[in-house]
Amino acid sequence: MSSSVLAESFGGFSAGVVGTIIGFPLDLVKTRMQTAQGAGGSGSPTLLATFRHIVKSEGLGALYKGVATPLLSLTILNTLNFTSYNHFKRSLHGSGDSLSGLAGCFLAGSLAGPIASVISTPEHMIKTQMQIDNRRRGGALYTKGSLSAVRDILKRYGAGALYRGHQSNTIRECAFLGVYFATYEALKSGLPESKLSVPVAGGCAGAVGWVSSYPLDCVKANVQGSFPEKAKGIIETGREILRKRGIGGLYSGLTPSLIRAFLVSGSRFSAYEVGVWAFNSI
Repeated sequence: MSSSVLAESFGGFSAGVVGTIIGFPLDLVKTRMQTAQGAGGSGSPTLLATFRHIVKSEGLGALYKGVATPLLSLTILNTLNFTSYNHFKRSLHGSGDSLSGLAGCFLAGSLAGPIASVISTPEHMIKTQMQIDNRRRGGALYTKGSLSAVRDILKRYGAGALYRGHQSNTIRECAFLGVYFATYEALKSGLPESKLSVPVAGGCAGAVGWVSSYPLDCVKANVQGSFPEKAKGIIETGREILRKRGIGGLYSGLTPSLIRAFLVSGSRFSAYEVGVWAFNSI
């Protein structure tokens, strides 16, 4: 393995750890809002109402409920995302300095999507089940942590259950990563060089990436959140959301997602760049 790949892997590892710790509480709020279970079952919960309801009814610790699985998987995922993106970018000769270069960056990010989906689908599935555990009839089911939830789902439903929503998540990953990396490359090269250029470019990349792929994320969350009921397809789930909540239903939880995306992506790209620099310095 070349030194550049090792440096990118170390940078991705750093990005995964930092981004997960910073962004997880907002991700939990977003999931509750997407599944319309944010504030005591309200159909249109707000960011602050959802946050207050979680803290009041479940305690501060609930903001990190289910964090163990994403902390592990997102560290692996970001390592894969950054290394696979750079691999595909080099293969496509995308420099990011021209329109053709940016198109190459978008394609390289999109090609990383199916690889990312293999890791992120089960991570999202377990995280979603943990995050909506408060609304189960008869009380919470997964009270002993993420690993216990994994074992329980495997025992009850088999390994295939961990890949509920894989199709919608793969499409979402392709859309998100393509926009994510292309936006970062464009802004990083376009902004005046300073200590803020990386976090600002990274934060904007995360926000733009989430806006472009958010309806797919909402569909995916509802497909996974309906478990263990019979799985519905992407189109059927999308139509159901539109019928019950209108077009705005596809953007439920967008506010915490954008805040989270800016903070997490800004810190994630900063951690990546610092990690690559530190590795190369050693």
